[in-house]
Amino acid sequence: DMAYFMTTRQFIPYIRKIVGKEHYVDVKNVMIMGGGATAVRTVKTMPSYMDVKIIEADEQRCERLNSILENDKALVINGDGRDLSLLIEEGIKNTQAFVALTGNAETNILACLTAKRMGVRKTVAMVENIDYVSMAESLDIGTIINKKSIAASHIYQMMLDANVHNVRFLMTANADVAEFIPSEGSKVTQKPVKDLGLPKGMTIGGLVRDGQGLLVSGNTLIHPGDSVMVFCHNVNMKKIEKFFL
Repeated sequence: DMAYFMTTRQFIPYIRKIVGKEHYVDVKNVMIMGGGATAVRTVKTMPSYMDVKIIEADEQRCERLNSILENDKALVINGDGRDLSLLIEEGIKNTQAFVALTGNAETNILACLTAKRMGVRKTVAMVENIDYVSMAESLDIGTIINKKSIAASHIYQMMLDANVHNVRFLMTANADVAEFIPSEGSKVTQKPVKDLGLPKGMTIGGLVRDGQGLLVSGNTLIHPGDSVMVFCHNVNMKKIEKFFL
């Protein structure tokens, strides 16, 4: 089964424990294949405790990366990320995460499969061709990123009238998740959840009130200003936002 959890940060260790992943080593060493703009942005947003190596085949791009990332904790390597001997030499077996960000979906998928077989726990593949997404999912390569889906989520978020943040499309589950902030007097604040008449396919996963994560039951009364996590499967978000306006 694929389970999605909503939690505040302090309960992440507990979730790791109940799903049997408490002994997994935290991600410290990261290897990225492909030195494009996405890789640069990834490195610049990584926490400082992570060490990252970027493997880039183009020598001129490597020089450019060295100048762009000179103040960041990143080592740029000129080589082919599909080369097993290179991966081993650069410490793939001591790497906790492998991220394939080349412009070729097949290369990214195969690279992640190789990394998995070499013991890397977390792999991320950028798959731009939608036709390859289902195949990548069936191969269990890890996380799949599609920039078109991410962009569509942001555009959709801006088109909604309600106060909504962080709309995300869960590609593997074919569902959406969004963070709604209900307005004063909005429909969702007028009755307990069980009496709201929520559409089929919509589930309120939980809410955050005054910085504290709370479970939502049928008797929960949502307050204006709460941060409410909504999961939607085969439901138009426009049908949902009217509850929060």
